[in-house]
Amino acid sequence: MSEGTDKPKPAPPGQQGEDSYFEKGALKSKYVSRGTMEPMAQGMASDGLNMTQLNRFFRHCRQIQFRLKRGESTWDQESPEVELLSAHAADAAGKEQKIPESFRRFIDGNVSRVRTEADFVEVFMKHFEALMGFASLYAKKGQRGRTQ
Repeated sequence: MSEGTDKPKPAPPGQQGEDSYFEKGALKSKYVSRGTMEPMAQGMASDGLNMTQLNRFFRHCRQIQFRLKRGESTWDQESPEVELLSAHAADAAGKEQKIPESFRRFIDGNVSRVRTEADFVEVFMKHFEALMGFASLYAKKGQRGRTQ
């Protein structure tokens, strides 16, 4: 466990372990499989996640990915932007509950696993894409926040 927190420290990328994206050097299928991702998306939608908020976070991540792939910036320049995703999620969860706690935990948990450009571009983004795909089946479009 990390000093001063209740969270275990994530395993380094490329090593096996529950906190790693990888198993035997490849992406664990659970991070993109229907069996994992569809129930996750359905749960977040029932918690109040809507496509507007999901798209806002996804577009932000996609812009980072494109800047890296086009060579417009470096991982050293973009990694703080990835780290800021947790702050943005905390802000959105705290402000009139624009996003549900379950989506904030998704962002926090995945940001904590990203260590390298490859982690972000090749793994985090595939995981997020899977969530986006299945969320489109369940999340409301244009609805703001939770319904009472």
